[in-house]
Amino acid sequence: MDAQARFPDPRHPGDTSCTVVEDVMGVLGRAWAGAVLEAMLAGHDRFSEISRAVPGATDSVLSARLKELCARGLAHRVVSPGPPTSVTYRLTDAGRDVAPVLAAVKDFGHAHPEVARPPR
Repeated sequence: MDAQARFPDPRHPGDTSCTVVEDVMGVLGRAWAGAVLEAMLAGHDRFSEISRAVPGATDSVLSARLKELCARGLAHRVVSPGPPTSVTYRLTDAGRDVAPVLAAVKDFGHAHPEVARPPR
């Protein structure tokens, strides 16, 4: 029996719980995406603030993640004309709904450090 037959999602005919998990993890599992969302949930909304909150991410990676989060409907970019012009990033309702998911991931990481930080 195939996965679709075993794990159908009644809200999205043709989707399976496995494909939904894979699709969401494809967004949230990208390098630094979770950390960027965590920073935004903590109230950081300017590029420089998010960058300081996620010190391991390069500016180009941070820019790419913010664009992806905006494209996926988790955040939106707000340009205030100024002067001076300012750009902020705001979480959408969907972006704020990620908070318990990230909390669960953190809880899992604390409970299973061997998974969160595998041996080298």
